Amino acid sequence: QKTEKDKAFDLLDALSRSGSLAIACAELHVILGVTHCFEKSVMETVIEDNTNPIEKIDRSMFMIASTIHNVGVNKLMEGAPEEKLLRLGTDTLLVS
Repeated sequence: QKTEKDKAFDLLDALSRSGSLAIACAELHVILGVTHCFEKSVMETVIEDNTNPIEKIDRSMFMIASTIHNVGVNKLMEGAPEEKLLRLGTDTLLVS
């Protein structure tokens, strides 16, 4: 990891001519890859457990977004329909 970080800083140093060339505008894009594992197949989860697997994914996405943005889930959920809040079980997620 340190080697890759050093390579990135070396590239930035080369592009900016060791800081003599100003970088007026820059953006940083971060891509996260996330997978979800279920104990059962999606169809078994829906039929046998009568559970919507999308709600579990939504719940984990809110937790990830909360971490990235350093904002509580309750702040992210402001303005969300009440039925969605109840479906996601946000009482267990409401952390400031």
